[in-house]
Amino acid sequence: MTTPFICHVEWGTPAPELMQRFLNQLFGWEFQAFTPEYMIYMSEGGGVSVGIMKSDQMRAGGTPSVSVRVTDIDAILSKAESLGGKIVAPRMQMGTGAFAFIAAPDGNLIGLQMM
Repeated sequence: MTTPFICHVEWGTPAPELMQRFLNQLFGWEFQAFTPEYMIYMSEGGGVSVGIMKSDQMRAGGTPSVSVRVTDIDAILSKAESLGGKIVAPRMQMGTGAFAFIAAPDGNLIGLQMM
């Protein structure tokens, strides 16, 4: 048996279309409808899948902390702001890499990591 690993991440939001559009424009992820209130992105090559679920119980920052590995953190921070996101924690060095946190327009947090 292999070591358990994260295979799926899910954000709850009262505005799933807004979150889907933001993630698509920021990272190029193409979501498909799974049910009327659930969208899913299945990465190529068997990576982590991403779900967006309609939830009126969501509060900003109340869903899991999820980080996306990027190659140019400064470009993604700039792009996120241009798409209506906010920088919650600016770029901070971490060894030879860096990390930051942004908030999507619906309030959900997204971590960014650059190695």
